[in-house]
Amino acid sequence: MSQFWLFEVIKEKKAGLVGTGILVSVLAVLSLFLFNPRYEVRTDFLVSQEEVASKDYYTLARSSEYIGKILGEVSSSERFISAVVDTGKISPEFLPFDKKKRIEAWQKMMKMSQELDLGILHVTVFSNDPKEALRVSQAVAQVLIEKNGALLGTADKNIPMSILSGPITEGNPSGNEIMLVAIAGFVFGIVLSFLVIFLKQEVGKQERI
Repeated sequence: MSQFWLFEVIKEKKAGLVGTGILVSVLAVLSLFLFNPRYEVRTDFLVSQEEVASKDYYTLARSSEYIGKILGEVSSSERFISAVVDTGKISPEFLPFDKKKRIEAWQKMMKMSQELDLGILHVTVFSNDPKEALRVSQAVAQVLIEKNGALLGTADKNIPMSILSGPITEGNPSGNEIMLVAIAGFVFGIVLSFLVIFLKQEVGKQERI
């Protein structure tokens, strides 16, 4: 495929290319709203280093990384879900009773990410009901702050944790996500159009041989 062929396609088919790009872009954005919860509640936590004897940066960073990794793994477990339900802030029926389905539903509802060397945890709860998302977020915060010792295996000794910001309720997806998906969909639609045109041309050549 030469660059001259590419320019000719753009010149002759630009209306169709742009139309396809817009169509794919619109479908991609619609899929965001159709297949994703409408709300998200985000809370940021800081893991305190008051208990660490050494105050050098390396030790503090490794300690924060270790705690963050454990909480990140435990947060998607049945034990963590049970602790969240035990807070009394949410009904036990808000998730399926089947263990496998329960964990799968929870992993879709609650996401945790970490800035490991800084000891910062980002917790986002998704739901079509903003009140439910807020209650779940508050229950998660209570578990992380008041019951993290049981999750970390330090018995009744909790690691000091505090809320940096939140809980903040926002619409889902965010404006930035919509923009990125719209642009990606537009580009993909144009590339797909070029591919279809190229394949049709190649098939035509084969038929003429």
